[in-house]
Amino acid sequence: MNARTPAALALTAATAAVLLTACATPANQARTTGAAPSPVADTKTFPPSAPERGLAKGLNLPLETYMQDYADTVTIGNGKRLLAEDCMKTYGLDVQLPAYGLNPSPTENDANMERRYGLTDRETAATYGYGLAGDAKPRTKQQFPQLDAVQTEVLTGRKAPTGQNGSTAPNTPMEAREKARESHNGKKIHERGCSGWADQEINAPTDDELTRISEMNGTSFTESMKTPAVAAAFKDWSVCMTGKGHPGLKDPFEAARSVNRPEGAPSDQQEIALALAEIDCKAETGLIGTWFTEESKIQTAIIAEHRPALDSFKNKNEAAVSEAGKRMGR
Repeated sequence: MNARTPAALALTAATAAVLLTACATPANQARTTGAAPSPVADTKTFPPSAPERGLAKGLNLPLETYMQDYADTVTIGNGKRLLAEDCMKTYGLDVQLPAYGLNPSPTENDANMERRYGLTDRETAATYGYGLAGDAKPRTKQQFPQLDAVQTEVLTGRKAPTGQNGSTAPNTPMEAREKARESHNGKKIHERGCSGWADQEINAPTDDELTRISEMNGTSFTESMKTPAVAAAFKDWSVCMTGKGHPGLKDPFEAARSVNRPEGAPSDQQEIALALAEIDCKAETGLIGTWFTEESKIQTAIIAEHRPALDSFKNKNEAAVSEAGKRMGR
């Protein structure tokens, strides 16, 4: 398992980089120069703090106390976004930037408890196999503004290389931009533009800080699979799977890797049968309980070793969420 899940990586990428997608709009996305009211995320669709059903129901690992959860990520992201928009207005520029939380993550945080130990929810597996229920839900599409050269400079503090007719060249990496002009409309441009100024105002944990906790999370997962108790549980699970007609699988991840379904295609009965057998064997052997117990021990030791840094991160994250909430008028 990677230290960070794809969903979590998408959520915790630098906010400025997300804001900058407005400057580099993919050709297949709609563009607008208007500033309609910003869409608002529906918190009712956010992932629960712990799985609500299945073999992992109610489980939370010790390190989750220190992780940035999904609601925090959305609050911080939207706080920075609104600050950047307000900053742009002080230069006489009205720009609406992408909102956070409109397409919720399936997981609460980097622990990814819903799928950390593979499939655990029989009800979902009976319909989707190894797929995610959220894959079938329609996604909210946002319209990104195509920023002109001045808007780009004020937002980013950098000049974007120009395309034909002097327009801003799309999909241009940040590294290629030169420093912006000194001022616009008589006001000095922030060194990293309005997006950088918004970052400073909120002062959220950096990507490096988020990654350090994710690395601890990844380490505990890897080490847990090496413990005698989990190794023995894997063997029992494998014997169970052989008895259900699925021989040769050493652990649940081999089962998942054996599924070869084209992207976007629905799960077939063969995949669903494998998924249900995997979950039933986990239940019969007590694999999830054993695995969770062993990893919890490892994470408790990690926390004891790194507590000052973890407490500092937690305090910084809570302060950033509070500040972002204030700036959003909460």
